[in-house]
Amino acid sequence: MSVPISVMKDVEIFDPRTNDCVALNGNAQFLSAAQRIIVIGSGPVGIRVVQEVLKRKPFASVLLFGNEPFQPYNRVQLSSLLAGEIDRDDIDLPLPNSSLYPHFNYVISTVKRVDIENKSLVDASGESYRFDQLVFATGARAHVPNIQGVEQTGVYTFRNLKDTEFLYARVTRARHVVVVGGGLLGLEAARALSRLNTQVTLVQQASRLMNRQLDEPSSELLQKQVEALGIKVITCSGVRQIHSSGEVIEGRSSVSGVTIHSGEDIACDTVVLCAGIKPNIELARDAKLKVARGIVVDDQLTTSHKDIYAIGECCEHQGTTYGLVNPGLEQAAVAANALTGGNAKYLGSLSVSRLKVVGQSVCSMGSVTELQRSPFLTEVVYQNHELSLYRKVVFLKGKVLGVVAYGDWPEFTRIQEIYKQGRTIYPWQLITFRLTGHFWWKDPSKDVSAWPEETVICQCNNITHGSLVDALENGCRSQEQLSEATGAATVCGSCKPLLDQLVEHHHGETQQRGKESGWLPLLVGSFLAVCIVFLLVFQPEAQVSNSVIQKPWFESVWNDGYWKQVSGFSLLGLSVLGLLMSLKKRAGWHWMGKFSHWRMFHTLLGVGCVATLILHTGFHLGVNLNQALMINFLIIIVLGAMTGLVVALSHKLTASHAMTLRKFWTWGHVLVSWPLPVLLAAHVVSVYYF
Repeated sequence: MSVPISVMKDVEIFDPRTNDCVALNGNAQFLSAAQRIIVIGSGPVGIRVVQEVLKRKPFASVLLFGNEPFQPYNRVQLSSLLAGEIDRDDIDLPLPNSSLYPHFNYVISTVKRVDIENKSLVDASGESYRFDQLVFATGARAHVPNIQGVEQTGVYTFRNLKDTEFLYARVTRARHVVVVGGGLLGLEAARALSRLNTQVTLVQQASRLMNRQLDEPSSELLQKQVEALGIKVITCSGVRQIHSSGEVIEGRSSVSGVTIHSGEDIACDTVVLCAGIKPNIELARDAKLKVARGIVVDDQLTTSHKDIYAIGECCEHQGTTYGLVNPGLEQAAVAANALTGGNAKYLGSLSVSRLKVVGQSVCSMGSVTELQRSPFLTEVVYQNHELSLYRKVVFLKGKVLGVVAYGDWPEFTRIQEIYKQGRTIYPWQLITFRLTGHFWWKDPSKDVSAWPEETVICQCNNITHGSLVDALENGCRSQEQLSEATGAATVCGSCKPLLDQLVEHHHGETQQRGKESGWLPLLVGSFLAVCIVFLLVFQPEAQVSNSVIQKPWFESVWNDGYWKQVSGFSLLGLSVLGLLMSLKKRAGWHWMGKFSHWRMFHTLLGVGCVATLILHTGFHLGVNLNQALMINFLIIIVLGAMTGLVVALSHKLTASHAMTLRKFWTWGHVLVSWPLPVLLAAHVVSVYYF
């Protein structure tokens, strides 16, 4: 039965137990035939399916159940809350506005039983609720491994807000915490606890941290970062026993230490279990729905009952359960479509992890570990030790099979789209990637504005390019306003640079950025190098004097055999040094020290080279081979100086323009440097042997 909108706006009383509306303007009106939807689970996925349903049908009768005595919250940010980086209110998820959606209700109570035959459920207070459609978004709970002594006081899990509050209260008096599990949750728990001046040891059963997402080199970089925080890491081991101190607290013995599989004893007073999750399927199983590892669903997220759905960590689609937020958000959109009469299908989610782990960006997608050998399988790796960057892309017949990256990588979203669409990466792009770590000459962030509207910019919240553009057109003028309006960049924050680019492109405003280290000496040196080059090119050639007795000092340098050799070999030495310094960044020679300092010295070398060139040639450009060498030298100096000018003044440009100009001049400088060693060698040979 359909109800006019004007009637719905006058609703004064709504009973969620019967889903009936009564006492409308003094007239008894009933909506017992209206669609009644109940969602069990108030996490991000449960909230999202409610929002999507109400977006399509604002006056639908929707009842949301949450079993925690809190406002719905974002579980992803619990580690930041534990570390004291954000406030409690910062993790709250907003509920639908009751003035816009009068038939939405939120109930804090545990659902005890679901009767699928009578389409009803009973909560912990004994109240019964009827439904037409039911959505399980019950999520998952922390897996508690079968370890002797695990039931003692001082053993915690880290999965929900209650766990976080217990840990925060505990850690103020804890001296040594052992975290069990080297996955994302374990690492974030260890980082948060270490920030509270507590000794932390992390025990990982696998041979490396985040073994499901990272390969060996990237995991090694991650482990170094973790250990730099003061956290001790033990891999290839697990906890086999938790020891008791003999002291009884709250009726249970307390922790005194653990024994790991190697036999080593570790004294501690607190153990945090982060050893994976288990889908919450008990309620569905008791209701006689089909379950396996999760609640089994089809392509419309429907369970074995046609009017009951399951989404998020609790569901199993085509034999796969997902432990990340983004697949659950995608499932919520499909389920909402089905609930409101659509025919959308869920075909599975990409196995994509784009996370902030202990303050570093970690990206993983597709198959990157334990790959089977194939003649068509190719691995391309870029690594920069100084910047702690590692990127590996696995190709099968030219198509992206998997990606892993440690450190910021602006191109990752673009690579993800190529992976999703099955597009080809070309050989010249592989060469560019090996040298620079990028597949495209242009900065990918510059192209964000040209991406299709359906491209997902914020992976955590599934926010598309089109949604962000709509928000910009509706008045958002900064990244913060854009995040507040759309929810983008509110989880891991890795897409903030992309939002900055969209704001700059849409409003034509340069976002404030810091100056490059040593920008002023770099600016002066680059400008001086250009001036000397122009002087060398346009100054008339020095002439040989008629008198040997009255020879000017300048002629005695450029036209004297001895000093010509001195200036020539000085120029050769400066050129070789400049070429070696250029390898610092490309070969990752971190032993050479801070790059910004060497960049300034490299600029001074350029000035020194062109000044020495004047002393060596006397403003003569030469002929034939010598002329080619001279022209090559001057072009190298000019392009290098232009690169320096762009770098020094990059804070005056938009981010996209700065990166585009920087790459253009840098690569021009690098490319024209390749002929120099050959021309120098040919010049030396021609002078001394012919």
